[in-house]
Amino acid sequence: MYFKNILVPYDESDHAKSALHIALGLAGPYETATVHVVTVIPSASLPNPTLLGDIGLDTPYAMGDPTTYERIMESTVQRAVSDVQSAVDESRDDARCKIVADAVISNSPLEGIVDYVTSRDIDLVVMGRRGLGALRGMLGSVSFGVLRSVDVPVLTVK
Repeated sequence: MYFKNILVPYDESDHAKSALHIALGLAGPYETATVHVVTVIPSASLPNPTLLGDIGLDTPYAMGDPTTYERIMESTVQRAVSDVQSAVDESRDDARCKIVADAVISNSPLEGIVDYVTSRDIDLVVMGRRGLGALRGMLGSVSFGVLRSVDVPVLTVK
C-alpha cells in the first residue's frame, strides 16, 4: 500500500463522516496502515490560564491551583477523544488497519491539522470538503488552507 499514515480531520460533520469511511476503505485491508482520526480543539474554547490566580472571579478554575487548568485541558481532550473513538467504532466495519483516535489543542483547525501532518509523518489527508460552519457549495476555508499548506496529497470528500 502506498499510503501508510492517513489523517482524517474529524469535526462530526457529514463530510467528515464520509471522509472517515473513504479513509477506512483505502487503508482497511492493510494491517501495516494507520488511520489517524483527529479532532482539533480551538484553544479559544478553553478557559484563560491567566485567570487561575484571580480568586475574585467566580469560576471553577480560579482557585489558585495551577493543576486545575491542566485538569480542565486533559478532561477536554479526553472527552474529544472519546467522541472520536465513538465515531471510529461506528465506522470501523471489518478494517484491519490500525486506527488512532486523537484530539489536539491548537489556535485554529488549520494550524492543528498542519502541525499533526508534519509531526506524525502523515502521507495522505482525507477530509471533508466542508465542515460544520461552511457555506453550501464552496470549498471550506479549512480544507482550502490544508490543500495549500501541506506537502502531502489531500483528498477532499463530500
